Amino acid sequence: MRKRRWALTLLLGAASGVGPIAMSLGHGTQAPAERIYFSALDKEEKPVLGLTAADFELRVDGKPAALEGFHAGLPYTDRSVPLAVWILLESNPDIHTSSIQKQGDAAAAAFGMLHPASVMGVKLVTDRSETLAPLAHDPAALRNAFTQYGERRAELRVGKGAESIGLGQAGVARALELAIGEMDEYLASQRSLRDREVHRAAMIISNGNLNPNYDLKPLCARAARAGVFLYPVLYVPSPYRTLAQYYLALAKETAGVASVFGDLKPGSNVERPLRSSQGPNAITANFIHMVRDINGKYSFTVLSPPSGQEMHLELKCKVKGMEVRLARTTLP
Repeated sequence: MRKRRWALTLLLGAASGVGPIAMSLGHGTQAPAERIYFSALDKEEKPVLGLTAADFELRVDGKPAALEGFHAGLPYTDRSVPLAVWILLESNPDIHTSSIQKQGDAAAAAFGMLHPASVMGVKLVTDRSETLAPLAHDPAALRNAFTQYGERRAELRVGKGAESIGLGQAGVARALELAIGEMDEYLASQRSLRDREVHRAAMIISNGNLNPNYDLKPLCARAARAGVFLYPVLYVPSPYRTLAQYYLALAKETAGVASVFGDLKPGSNVERPLRSSQGPNAITANFIHMVRDINGKYSFTVLSPPSGQEMHLELKCKVKGMEVRLARTTLP
């Protein structure tokens, strides 16, 4: 495909959702554009706030470009942007039923960290996927989904889930692909959400038993196009320590952040000493990691390339010690 660098002489005010937005080119002319989100993380994989457009270097198709429509990251306490989240619970014998069930209250209380229009849902995943709680602003449904984990996974294991969807050996990865599509459909159906900025995410609670033979590139590309950030949560103890790194790498590839179940610190280093918990409300720490990262994301806008053409983005931070996580590196 022929590449071309598009001039970023844009006049833009407010942010919009993941899809195209209108940019004024003057003389009443409008052009489709995209808002691109990225993180600036420190060595502990925590977002760094207070940076300006001058602290970053953007290249479009290899050539320097200005960060137009730049928006700075927001503090953890900000509640100005709704969030849509799928929570995927892996059903694996090594994951203790009781420790998941104890997270019901914490899951319900997580809505208190979010904008009032935010929605969350829960899926149970083996080689099949079943929705335990649909996307909604429903704390009670979220609590029930966690507390019923043991019973529902026993039913799914013997094929009693009437509305379950076969995933095959792809397991969690395929379930994520389907969940992203369902999120697109849900947000498009909600008049109050479809014309405004909405952050999107998926939290995956697993012991790292991800199929290494499954190509994750299509999943990561799909998540990037949809603006869905992935937050893998590693349940420990895990017998899949080698596969765990493969699983946690999903966060870096999709501009999310990995963490360990109940651990007070985020990050994908599973070899460090852990301060994790599997007791009641342990998952509150993982929700905090996710919300802090999403609120702390910076963003800028670029003109969408015409049909049949590609645009390639590179972004670096001029401040030492900062890691930039940019999932959307190719448009469209």
